[in-house]
Parts: sequence; structure tokens; C-alpha cells
Amino acid sequence: MTRAESNHRAIIIKANFALRTKIGRGKIPPSAILACTQLMESNAFDFQSLASDLLRGMRQTIEKFQAERLSGQEALSDLRNRIMQFKGNAATFHYPLLTDIAQIVLDLIENIEELDAPALEIITAFEDTTTKLLHRQIRGKSDTRSAKIPAEFRKACERYWSKRQKA
Repeated sequence: MTRAESNHRAIIIKANFALRTKIGRGKIPPSAILACTQLMESNAFDFQSLASDLLRGMRQTIEKFQAERLSGQEALSDLRNRIMQFKGNAATFHYPLLTDIAQIVLDLIENIEELDAPALEIITAFEDTTTKLLHRQIRGKSDTRSAKIPAEFRKACERYWSKRQKA
């Protein structure tokens, strides 16, 4: 059974009174949302340095797994976390191509229970591809060559699942 098929129910924990008094009640004022949006848009934060750190961490996790210094479960958990962070930050800093690719790979690894060679190959391809796209500063899908990349990752994931079903 995959994680997507599990029937775990969400547990809702009500905040205590002290926390509720700090955060308040009701909707967020539109002016606060606008101010936050403007701050994020004008932020000079360098996504590339964060992305490089996440990708370097992925490479180290893969190397530790291959050297048998990490179990498959530990490696899978770490890779899920890093790809999830990568995806979220790529979206925040307007890298739609990287966001799409990360989402495709994240969909794959969230639904596998063990890290096998074909999955590792897809994850390594993600790490290599995104590193090159960042180096070339390709953000969007306007370039015809880069527009094909998400489709190729989808095909790779489809091949992965079809091979697993046959096995």
C-alpha cells in the first residue's frame, strides 16, 4: 500500500486560549496581504544560493545512500523534504519551470515506499537538470527546449510506474 492509498485521518488540534489571543480571529485584512505580497516581490533574496544548498544536500544524501551510510527510508525522507522545500521556494521566487519539475518528482517519491535504482535515477536526473537550469538562469517555460523538460519527467515517472506494475 502506498502513502496515497493509506486511510489515515487528519487530527485536528484546537489551539489553546493563549495562542488564540495572540493570533486573533477572523479574516486577514486585504491591506496586510497586499503589504506581504509587495514585500515578497521586492525582496532581493537570492533563490539560487538556497536552491544550490538544497541540491547539494540532495547530492550528499544520494551519495550516503549509495555508500550504505543511510537507509533507504532515511534517504527517501530526506529527499522528500529537500524536494518539497525546493518546490515551494521555486514557486515563491517565480521559477515556474523548476516548480513544475519538482512537483512531478515529488509526486513520484511521495508514493514510493522504498528507494530503488530507477527512482534514484529520476531523482538524480532532477538534481542534474535543475542545477543546469539554475546555472543558465532559466526560470520559465518560454524557451521551447525548456518547455519539454516537465513532459520528459512525466514520461520517466510513467515508465517507472508501468515497470513497477509489471514486476
